[in-house]
Amino acid sequence: MSSLSETWLKEKETLENYKKIKPKSFITPSLSEKEMLSQIGINIPLPERPKGYIRFYFQDFIVEEVSKKGEILGVEPEEEEGEISPSFPFHCGANLVKVGISTFDALNLLANSLQMKVGRITYAGLKDLNALTSQKIVFLDLNQEIFEKIKKLSLPDLFLNNFSIEKKGLLRGELFGNRFSLFLRTEKGIDEKLFSKNVNKIKEEGFLNFYSVQRFGTPRFISHILGKLILQGKYEEVVFNFLTNLGLQEIPLLNEKRKKAKEYFGDWKKIEETFLDLPFTFRNELQLLSYLKENPQDFIGALVFLKDQTKFWTYSYASHLFNQILSLKGLELPEEIPLLLSDNPVDRKVYEFWLEKDETEYFTRNIRPFRFIKLQRRFVRTRVIPKDVLFKALPEGVAISFTLEKGVYATTFLMNLFQAKEALPLPEWVKEKEYDTKEVLGIGSIDKTKKIFKKILSSPIQK
Repeated sequence: MSSLSETWLKEKETLENYKKIKPKSFITPSLSEKEMLSQIGINIPLPERPKGYIRFYFQDFIVEEVSKKGEILGVEPEEEEGEISPSFPFHCGANLVKVGISTFDALNLLANSLQMKVGRITYAGLKDLNALTSQKIVFLDLNQEIFEKIKKLSLPDLFLNNFSIEKKGLLRGELFGNRFSLFLRTEKGIDEKLFSKNVNKIKEEGFLNFYSVQRFGTPRFISHILGKLILQGKYEEVVFNFLTNLGLQEIPLLNEKRKKAKEYFGDWKKIEETFLDLPFTFRNELQLLSYLKENPQDFIGALVFLKDQTKFWTYSYASHLFNQILSLKGLELPEEIPLLLSDNPVDRKVYEFWLEKDETEYFTRNIRPFRFIKLQRRFVRTRVIPKDVLFKALPEGVAISFTLEKGVYATTFLMNLFQAKEALPLPEWVKEKEYDTKEVLGIGSIDKTKKIFKKILSSPIQK
């Protein structure tokens, strides 16, 4: 079975061939920052900021989990790792370092490689797809055979280290937050005095805690639309839109395939054939289609089969409503606002206007088929102050590091400092020089990690 990074690299060759034949099919539809933010519910004025390109290389976006105790789980392999001597069965903790795959994909890859159920691998938070990331995971009830396999595991997408004996598994949210170490490639040199002034203002006053673009499924920005359809109980429409909706910023090549999927809707094998030559880009679609081929009209079952995405879409809709509340002009914001998916009806009253407008007022009934979507009371802070902010201006851009508490998006922080872009076409002004951002800022290095992930880290994401 091919790893996800192998699938990605193979697909990249396919895309290069497509690009030679139809170069214009790779030009992303133009979308202004204001249009993009409005699509995800953010409608506030922003100051003039320098243009920046983010995620040219995976190591331009480093995310390291910070535990509740304040320990930073680094992306670097341990210098000298001590052996542990467990009594079997036991709960095994480990630091998961991954590149170019989501947390969901990494856990599924681990489970498949170890021939165990993915539910036996617990984690505290999700980490970015197009990034180099580290986080703690805990394997539950390991026997000696699987533990030996874990220690010898070799996968191109990820590695594990810093093994530990744990009393229990991890719960979602059982972390402080994340340290981000980023490199933004800028159009021209920044005004360091003005930039420093803006950074200091954010350090003192904080920034509005919007859910950022990742929460809405870049580059299509339709995750909240799919979530709304789930909450309306329109399950077939969810499947239809997931497979065929062109979204806002997908390249024409992918849009052509979605148009064919729309034409073939209901002929699941035909749609599968349409998507198969791009197995990384369409990996979730292909997973859904594998279920529908065996159960052609079971749309609820298909959404259960794709439960991680179904849950994500539902949460995305709730995030969209939260962003709209945060954007209301003249609103005196409280310190915290409850999220929609609460088991307390009082919390849901905050959203009554939007629920009636969107015809989602009966959402508690419509999510009953999906037991994995739990109603739970949760409040989100409206304003956040970043910690440990460091930056250094370089000829090609800005290296910056900062720590945010859990659930806060780095790109939300960045939109207060940059007009950040990360899609094709690649701006002509982007300079390709590689930087070890951690080394530049004096907070470590990714040198040893780069040797492990050499092929994928040396390959630009967008080019």
